[in-house]
This record gives sequence, C-alpha cells and structure tokens, in this order.
Amino acid sequence: MRLMTPSRQCRGLTLVELMIALLLALILMSGAVSIFMGSKETFRLEEDLSRVQENYRYIADRLTKDLSLVGHSGCVLPYRDNSSTVDNRVAGSGSVRDVISGSEGGTATTPDSITLSYALTATGADVVGGGADLDSPINISTSTYLYNALADNFAKSDSDRVPVTLMVGNCDHGDLFVVTGLDTATTPSGEAALLHQAGVSVAGLSNDDPLFSAAYGDIELSVSKVFYVEDVTYEICTTGGVTGLCVTRAGGNREMLMPDVTNLQVKYGIDAGGFEDGNADRYIDWVAGLRNADITSIKVTLTVVLNQVAGNDVEKVYSFTVKLRNMGLDV
Repeated sequence: MRLMTPSRQCRGLTLVELMIALLLALILMSGAVSIFMGSKETFRLEEDLSRVQENYRYIADRLTKDLSLVGHSGCVLPYRDNSSTVDNRVAGSGSVRDVISGSEGGTATTPDSITLSYALTATGADVVGGGADLDSPINISTSTYLYNALADNFAKSDSDRVPVTLMVGNCDHGDLFVVTGLDTATTPSGEAALLHQAGVSVAGLSNDDPLFSAAYGDIELSVSKVFYVEDVTYEICTTGGVTGLCVTRAGGNREMLMPDVTNLQVKYGIDAGGFEDGNADRYIDWVAGLRNADITSIKVTLTVVLNQVAGNDVEKVYSFTVKLRNMGLDV
C-alpha cells in the first residue's frame, strides 16, 4: 500500500475562498428575499384590488337599484309636457319636486353628489275610504305595513320622530305630502285616516297646502295607493379620518358604503334632440335649471385610492351607466 504524499492530502478552504462562498450565498439570499418581498407586495396588491372589486360590484348594484327606481310614482308618470303631474305639498321644497337633484363639484377632481327620490312599492297601501274632498284625510287599513310604521313613529316623542314624506296617487294624479297625524276615532273599524294639515310640523317637515289635486278616497273613480317616498343622497364624506362613498336615506344617519373612495363624478345623459326617443344624445355636468324630464340616464365614475404598496398610492377608476326607466318623455 502506498502512503499518500503530503501534496495529495485534502486541504480545507482558504479564507479567500470562504469569503467568496459567503458573498455568493449572501447574493443568492438577497435575491430570494427580494423575490419574496416582491411576491408579498404583489399578493397584497391583488388582495386589495380583489376587495375593491368586490366592494365596487356591491356599490354598483346598490346604485343601479336606486337609479332604476328613481322617479317611480306608482302608475303616474312624474313628468309630462314640461311639468310634473305629481304635486308637492311639502313646505319649503318648491312647487315641483325634482326626483333627481345634483351638486356639481366644479372640477374633475372635486367630488359631485346626487340625490334621488322614488316611491317604495313594498310600502304601498290602498286608499280604502275618506278623501271625498280635496282637503279631507284619506283612509288606509290598520293591518298594513304603512299604518304600523306610521303608528310606531307617532308613538315616539316629538324629538325622536323621523320626518316622513308620502305620495298618494292614482294613474292620473299624484301628491307628495307629510302625514301630520293619525285618526282612528272617527273612521270605520280597521281604518285610519292620514291627516295632512298645513302648518303642522312633524320632525321638521310640514305641508304648505292642505289640498290634494284629486279626491283619492273616491274608489269609484280610480284605485289610489299611498307609498313611502325614499330620498337617497350619495356623496363623498370623511368619517374618523377615513374618506369614502357615503349614503344618507330619508333623513337618517349617513352611512359609509365604501372606504378609500376619493372622488365621485356624475354625468347626466340628456335626450334633447329634435326627436326625443328616450336615449341620451350627450352627457353633461349638473347645471342649474337642468330639467329632470330631459335626463334619460346617469353615468357614475368612482375613483378608489389604495396606499398599500411600498407607500405609493395605487389609483383605480371605475365607471358605469344606468338607464332611467321611470322618467316621462315630452311627447
């Protein structure tokens, strides 16, 4: 057996070789960490965008529902021949109540707001009596949702009551009014009279005219219904340091629907051509004097800002258009 000479013995790494190996390992580790951190940021961005997409779909569905109902007034069109067939008795709101009211921010980066109004079909109750004269109360059944909701409201103290606007109408006439009280003492059993006196305030609302445009209690002429009227305002607001899209319904508390929404832009589709066919000829900002009867669709644009990625803001813009189904044509 031959003995291994010293020149053939295994030698360890030199200091220079060890430092080179450590440097290569450090470079590889840095690359791996960089890839991991990049993947983590990408995952966070995709997760945030997924959350925003989900919230946006919810907001779009909710806004679409409200916009599809705007102007609903039973079977009477809210607008015909340049004027409203729904007379407004609510004090301080003008002679004609717009079902769409906008507020223009003035620039593309200053948020708009929009207020919508429509009758809630699910709350409808038949007029079952009364109303033989234009200034007399109309009667509804005490077994209806509408009566129970009104009774609960009037059972509260004056400071706790909420303002309630109702619409009574048939297919020829409609009137917006404030219920100023309920009367079951002088009505047939199972019926309640909805009072609508002028000058009587309920939670800050009152009627400036006690006369209706029709005798809605005369069921031989036409069937009449009473509905709750929903007022909905969409706007950008800041709550607790968070900016987002907010909604206020029927004078209730403002609710933030989606945080991180920094801009709301609303465009109004106008059918103002020589032949009005219900389709938008152009989209414009809200301006004073814009007639509801000319608005056929609404375009909504939302700007969402995410500041989750390495301290840099990521901006996403979403837009959708809704056709208005309940607006009358000037034909």
